[in-house]
Amino acid sequence: MKFAWGLKNRLLVALLLLSLIPIVIVVVVTNRNYAALVESQVKEVSLNLLDRSSIRMTNRLEEIGRVSAYLAYRQTADSDTILSFLGQHAGGKDILPYDRLRHTREFKTATESLLLNHDYIEGLYVFAEDGTVFANTKGSELKTDYRPLSSAWYRDTIGAKGKMVVGELENQDFLLSGNPSIAFSRALYEPATNRRIGVLLINCSLSLFDELKEGMLAEQRIFLLNGIGNRLYGEGEFDEEWASSAFGAGSRIDDRSNTLILHNTFSEYDWHMVIAVSLDAVTGEARSTSRFALWFGICWAILAIGLSLWIAKAFSQPVNLMAQMMKRYQTGQLPPRLERYERRTDEIGILYNRYFTMLHEIDTLIRERYHNQFIAMSSKMKALEAQINSHFLFNTLATMNSIAVLEEVHSLSAMSKALGDMFRYSIKINRDLVMLKEELGHVHNYMTIQSFRYGDKIRLETEIPPKLETFPVLKLILQPIVENAVYHGIEKKKGHGTVRIRAWEQDGGISIEVQDDGVGIPPDRLMEVRSMLGRPAELEELHPGKNDARSIGLYNVHARIALYYGNAYGIEVDSADNRGTTVRIRLPATMPSEGDSLAKRTNSTANF
Repeated sequence: MKFAWGLKNRLLVALLLLSLIPIVIVVVVTNRNYAALVESQVKEVSLNLLDRSSIRMTNRLEEIGRVSAYLAYRQTADSDTILSFLGQHAGGKDILPYDRLRHTREFKTATESLLLNHDYIEGLYVFAEDGTVFANTKGSELKTDYRPLSSAWYRDTIGAKGKMVVGELENQDFLLSGNPSIAFSRALYEPATNRRIGVLLINCSLSLFDELKEGMLAEQRIFLLNGIGNRLYGEGEFDEEWASSAFGAGSRIDDRSNTLILHNTFSEYDWHMVIAVSLDAVTGEARSTSRFALWFGICWAILAIGLSLWIAKAFSQPVNLMAQMMKRYQTGQLPPRLERYERRTDEIGILYNRYFTMLHEIDTLIRERYHNQFIAMSSKMKALEAQINSHFLFNTLATMNSIAVLEEVHSLSAMSKALGDMFRYSIKINRDLVMLKEELGHVHNYMTIQSFRYGDKIRLETEIPPKLETFPVLKLILQPIVENAVYHGIEKKKGHGTVRIRAWEQDGGISIEVQDDGVGIPPDRLMEVRSMLGRPAELEELHPGKNDARSIGLYNVHARIALYYGNAYGIEVDSADNRGTTVRIRLPATMPSEGDSLAKRTNSTANF
């Protein structure tokens, strides 16, 4: 069976391609590249976190260094320094109890703001050379029997010759508090003599490392190691091999645990910062995202197929219906009305309604055409009969005219000649249009005959511009109107009457006006005449018993003009009692096209 590549199938394939290809591309790219993309992004984020955390920790250590320098060199209000009273304790002289108390107060005054502004500093301690201890703490008090000379940190600090020494993160054995902390210490020297006058110890809590938690992802773990690789900060499992490879800056992947390791060495203490990211956790989220993308793509593909089928059917079904309507119309069958399309207000509804209306209009026009053709044939037959009778009458009138000339009866000769010319004009059925001057000549012949009856009671006046005399007009449109003016207007008037015919150019065509000063038309009758002229023009048999002769003549002229030129043209009547009647004829300047009027296929010499 040959595949029908119709509108529905074309539209369905186009919609499926537009909807399924992007889904397939997105799902494939997501499954292939999303894990690598996530790993790359996590590595970049981890590197940024490593840099920021290293900078923050370096700033903290520098801040601690500034605190130690502040304590060593700060000027008190009385221009005395901590170094000055420490020098007194290192001179071997006895210090009075009052001076010891004063020195203790000065130390606390000098260090109070430092404790308040640095929440991670738990205590500040200065060990003088004579064993005196100056302390200001937040609860981390020294043991009363503590002797610093027996501690390793003290010996290491003296051996560092004024450099800062950092201890381990542990429970300090010289403090009453059991919380782990880290101690920073340095030896204090008198600037002038370079004599050691004491040791400064700054004890810091774990809040020193709180900033390392900021900005961490769920998959990241951060560790802080000292210069020998011992852990200072960090939660979770830590592989010792990570510490052995954490010197300097760099990154690597631990194949055993599938962990991304990023490390950096910073500060003057050679501390190391390590960030570990579990790639299994990262790729696990990527795999879940890929599975979601896959299921989403499948669901969307099913939805896209369903929508494509619905859209293709919704758009192609009306078109197929109209195609079937066209096929059925070729066999002469008019399609039935479908209400579901008639009620639609979109383009499909407009197209269906206009096409359905067009088919019925074409069918109506065809029927009217056949009807008019039958009328035309009947009119031609009647015209032929009239021609035969007119020829016989015309020949008889010519014989009468010859006898009148021989007998010298001039009035009878003039009447028979005028009547003969009128018959000759009326039996010219070979053309529908004549020049305006020919139509006026026919009117003059008619008025010549009437002058023998009415004498000088009726007068004809014409105002026709010379350039309009050759204007083509439909034959036999003026004489019936003039006849109405004579018999129904002026004949009933006392005294003389005038019929005026004038023409002028208007709106690209011409207007012809036939005006009389007779008795006019009563208002009620004028309304009936205008109503008759407002009906659609038809070639139908008029019933004299129902209409007077005047309205029949006017309607016949109007119907012939409208059927020949179109409904936009015809005659208008205006009248008033005892003030006369005016009839205006509107004609176009151009001939009607083949489709403008079916009436022109009929002969204008039908019986009116």
